[in-house]
Order: sequence, then structure tokens, then C-alpha cells
Amino acid sequence: MTTDKAADLQKPWRRGLWLSLVLVMLATLSLAPYMTSGTELVRVRNALLLDDRFDAAQDWVPPAYPPDFKLENAAPYPEFVNVVQQLGLRSMTNDWDRALAISKHLLGGSPVLTGGAIQSDLLDTYRRITIQGEGYCGDFVRAFIAISEAAGIPTRPWAFSFDGFGGHGHIWIEIWNRQAYAWQLLDIFNNNYFVLDDARPLSALEFRRVLKERPEAMRMLPLYAGARRGFAIEAKAWDYYGRGVPEWYQWRGTNSFGYDKTWSVRAMGTVSRSLEQLGGIVAGVSPRLVILSSPENQAAHVSLRRLRSQLFLVAVTVPLGMFSALLCWVQLRRRKNGGEQLHG
Repeated sequence: MTTDKAADLQKPWRRGLWLSLVLVMLATLSLAPYMTSGTELVRVRNALLLDDRFDAAQDWVPPAYPPDFKLENAAPYPEFVNVVQQLGLRSMTNDWDRALAISKHLLGGSPVLTGGAIQSDLLDTYRRITIQGEGYCGDFVRAFIAISEAAGIPTRPWAFSFDGFGGHGHIWIEIWNRQAYAWQLLDIFNNNYFVLDDARPLSALEFRRVLKERPEAMRMLPLYAGARRGFAIEAKAWDYYGRGVPEWYQWRGTNSFGYDKTWSVRAMGTVSRSLEQLGGIVAGVSPRLVILSSPENQAAHVSLRRLRSQLFLVAVTVPLGMFSALLCWVQLRRRKNGGEQLHG
């Protein structure tokens, strides 16, 4: 075989190798804008967990949980069982009183609340909230859900964003008050709940509707008067909640213990919070995200869908590109070796 003939046989495989590597590189680089900050990584997570089969406006009440809602199926940690006993939650006759007791425990456990994301496992998060006063809204909601699950109180998390369902936003919690047969909203991190003239704690959807239609009719009250409020100036709190109205969504699950005990979550959580969440997604234990659709968030909703499609495309393209590159490299080496043997 001539040198020219051997080179001709190598050309398709060499070309295939470079094309495969370029494809992998372009697919990977397409995600670069989302790797620039923690808020953009949250957008990626939200896109992966987006569930378009439902709308958060379709309300529901326990025990008629939506089919996609991840209920707790793991036993609570003994430390949370002890908290339930210490607070006397089971002896209380009303779920709202239980919610206030949990709020007081979390908000008043440390002399000073310093805030800041904890980004750790469930037990460490709870301890750092109550002992060191750390934690941001997601940490407080996570600890509240865990205590509520140990006490048998149904809950569901709501959230809103300011940046098209990215990481700049807020999360809070509703309890299902079994005695009042009603959802009741608590902003545990900011130490607030909301009422009208009848002093009945409002649900999340009631709060949002009143905030849009007649905000002057609503009052904001502390969950625990002995703790700091999230906003020293009340007008700033109303402005904050108002700016979040267009981008509400619901997290469909309260499986705090099952999530925390999952091997991939714990293993990847030792590296970073983002990898921990990826471990939860891969293991199928992360609750899905359901958007409260509105004309105001339609464009952001579509953009999140597109990002989800892009992520799935990258997830397919990169492995196929790497496999194609490997195949081309192996074939190229074989032809090079075959040519060298013929001329040896």
C-alpha cells in the first residue's frame, strides 16, 4: 500500500474525530452562560425539574395529593423526633399552634440570626439554624418541613423568583391546618404571616390574590414576636412580595428525610451543593417544580422549557460525541498501524 493510499484511508476517520470533538465542545460551551453564578445554576436545576403536566393554580388538599407529589417514605431522624417531643407538638390541639411553636423554635433557638446560605445536610442545617443562627430562606423551610413531617403536619413549599425562575427569589411554606381545613402560609425566614380583618391566616393563593387586588386590606404579623423581622421597614416587605407575584411556583414534595438519606445526595453533597442537587435529580428523589402560569410569566416559562430541551440535547450529544470521537480514534490508530506494518 502506498503512503498516499494509506493517508487517504485515514482522512475520513481523522475528519470524523475532529468533527466529533468540535460537536462535544460546542454542546458543552452552549451551557457556559449558566455556569457563571449560583443563581444561574439554580435556573439549570429548575429547568431539569420543571413539570409541565400540571399548573400550580390547580389547588388541592390532603390527602388527595397530586400524583407527582413526593411524600415522605423514610423514617425521621431521632433528633427531629426529640424536637417534636420537646416542643409538645402532639399534645397541642391545633396545627396553627404547632406551626407557631416550630417557628419560635427555629427563629428563637439562637440569640442572633445572622442569615447566609448553609448548604449542608439536613441535620447540620437544623443545628446551625438553632445554635448558630445561620441559614437563609431555603434552610429554614427545609428544617420546618422536617420537623413538621416528624410531627405529622402536612406542608407544601411555594417559591417565587425575580429573574425568570432562576436563583434570585424566595421560598416559604404552607401548612395544612387539619382543624380549620385550610392551607395557611408562613414566611418562616422573614418571620411573617398574613391576615385580613378576621385575623385568619391566609393561604398562599389567597395571599397572592389579595396582594394583587387589594393589598391595603392585608396585615403582616410576626410568627414569633421575640425574633428579628426580615424587613425592618414594612413597606419594603410589601414591595418585595409584590415584585415576586409574576413568578410563583410550587415544589411538589416534602420528602426531606428520604432525600437526605439518598446515597447519591450524601456522596455528591460532600463536594458541592450543586452536585448534591444533581445527585437528587439523578436518583429521582428531588421534588418537581410546577409553575403558577400567568400572562406575566409566559415568556419566562417558555425560556425555561427551552433550557430544559437544551439540557437534554446536551446530555445526549456529549456522550454520543465522545463515543464517536473514540471510535474514530481507534479506527485511525488501526489504519496508521496497518500502514506502518506494510512499509516496515
